[in-house]
Parts: sequence; structure tokens; C-alpha cells
Amino acid sequence: MGKIQKIREQKKIDAEIEVQERRQRLRSIIIGAVSGLVVLFLLTFGIIKFLSWRLSQGAVVSKQSPAPSASVKIEPIWPSFSPLAANKNTTNLTAKTAVIETVRGNIKLEFYPEASPKTAANFVSLINKGFYNGLTFHRVVPGFVIQGGDPKGDGTGGPGYTFADEINPWSLGVPEETIKSYEAQGYQYDKNLTSHKMDVGALAMANSGPNTNGSQFFIVTDAAQPHLDGKHTVFGKVIEGMDVVRKIQQGDMMTKVYIAN
Repeated sequence: MGKIQKIREQKKIDAEIEVQERRQRLRSIIIGAVSGLVVLFLLTFGIIKFLSWRLSQGAVVSKQSPAPSASVKIEPIWPSFSPLAANKNTTNLTAKTAVIETVRGNIKLEFYPEASPKTAANFVSLINKGFYNGLTFHRVVPGFVIQGGDPKGDGTGGPGYTFADEINPWSLGVPEETIKSYEAQGYQYDKNLTSHKMDVGALAMANSGPNTNGSQFFIVTDAAQPHLDGKHTVFGKVIEGMDVVRKIQQGDMMTKVYIAN
């Protein structure tokens, strides 16, 4: 074979090698791109699955006015009193009324010790300790409720303990299927109590679920809220100052809260 022929053969071999290398590089690029798409798909699928799970757990807030809530308390602020340890005969509670002094005027409350003995006793005890003095109405939903009693002022604070609900949904006319649904969520009811409805002026405990009452409370402002019956303990009502209640703005201070009788 002549020299020229050898050169031609070598060039042919080099060309074939270059073609193979190009194919290999292209194959690597394709494999890398496909792998990236697979990873992206798996990440997207995982995120969708996670969001679906969170939705199933009720993580998204309803577009309707959310129920008054208070997260579980962490740090003990006033741990010396627990309504669970209170005398069971709390229907003899001597304190019947209380006054909330605000920058908008005064709100006078009347308690329901027969309907909610431990809850009323808890509220009176906190008042006597000066717990509510200087706290704010941290949540105001026009036409729905005003909510206060949180020492943190953001809906997450409380007295350092929680206690059970005092509710008889049967006395409120809550449908049986609704009661069963609430019981499945952990609510425990007492048929011996005579509960009060969420009418205008109702004074009730805010909570984050069954048996998570602490110090946060709310007052119904402009219309009855029957969808809250069976989920929040009503332990009193406004007897004077509903005009003041409707004037309250978010952040307004309770300058002083005291027993009136």
C-alpha cells in the first residue's frame, strides 16, 4: 500500500472515530436531559402529593370567617390556677358580672356559672389576678367577633394551661350527625349542662380544637353564629355596652378588667 493510500485510510479511521465520539457526546447529553426531566417530575410530583396531604389535613383556611382560635399554650404565665382542680361546686360562684374598660367605653359581662362552671371560674380567677389588664383585642372581624385575652397579642398566647370544654350540643339543637362529626374530632360533651347559643353578645372561649381553652375569649358582634354551636363554650353574655363592642378596633386595649359585684 502506497503512502497516499495509508494517509487516506487513516483519515477515514479518524473520521469514523470522530463520528462515534459525537454520537457518544449526543447520547450523554440526551441521557442527562432525560435524567433532569425525571428528577424535575419526581420533585413536582412529590410537592403535589405533599400539598394534597396538607389539604386533607385542613391546612388551608376557609374563605368564610374562620372560627375564633387560640393555639396551644407553651410557657406557664399563670400556672397557679387550673379549673380542672377547682371545686366542682362552682355553680355557687359569687362573681356574677365583670366590666371590661376600653378606650372606646365599658363593656359589662354577665356569667353563666350553671352552664359552664369551670370556664366561668377560670375567667374570674384570671380577672382577679389582673391577667387581662393591658391586653388587647388582637382580632376583630367586622360583623362576626372581637377576640382578646392573649398576652402575646398574636393569637398564640395564654395562661400556661388548657382545660376541657363545657358544652351540651343537644340542648343547643345541634343535629345528631353534626354532633357525631364533632365527637370524631375529639369533642367530649356533657348532657347534664344547659348550654347557650352563639347569639349576638355571647361571651365564649376561643380555642384551637377540643379541650384547648385557656384565656382567650371572643364576643359575637352583629349576628348569631350557629355554626359555632357545639365547638366553643359560651360562658356569659354582654349585658351593657354592645355599642362599645361594635366600635372596638383591632389592637384596642383592655385598660382594666374587674369583677363588678
